[in-house]
Amino acid sequence: MGGVDKADKCLSYYPTVRNQQKKYYLKIFRQILNQSVWNSFVLYKKNGGTMSHLDFRLQLVEELAKIYGESKHSSQNTTSSDRLNGRHFPSHIQPTQKKKAPTKIYIVCSQKFNEKGQRVRKESRYQCAQCNVTLCVTPCFEKYHTVENF
Repeated sequence: MGGVDKADKCLSYYPTVRNQQKKYYLKIFRQILNQSVWNSFVLYKKNGGTMSHLDFRLQLVEELAKIYGESKHSSQNTTSSDRLNGRHFPSHIQPTQKKKAPTKIYIVCSQKFNEKGQRVRKESRYQCAQCNVTLCVTPCFEKYHTVENF
C-alpha cells in the first residue's frame, strides 16, 4: 500500500476532478489522465530522472504545447515555407447570398490582447486567395507572408 498512498498523496496536489462537473465521463477521463502522468513520472524516476514532479509536469506541458499548440489558423492548407516564399496577392472575400460585403476575423491582429487582457477582434474584407487566410491589407498581409512567427 505504500506506493498507492504515495501516489494518492502526490496526486492530491494536482486536483483534476471538479465538483461542478456534470458529465461523469469527463471526471473519469481527467482522473485517468492524471494517473497516467503520475505513472510516467514514476518510470522517469526509475530510469534515473532528476526532476521533481512539478518540473516534470511543466516540462510535459511545454513539450505538448510545442507539438500540438499551433494556432487554429496556422493549420490551413499551406505550409510555412509556402506562406513565406510563394506569390501572394490580396483579394476580396466573395459575397454570399446572405451578405453582399462579408467580413471575417483576421488572424494577425486577433493574436494581440488589449489593456484589459481581452483578445482583440478585428474583421476584414480581404484574404490571401492562395493561403485562404483573412488578413487586413496593411500591415498584416505583409507581416503574415514575411515573418515566421507573426
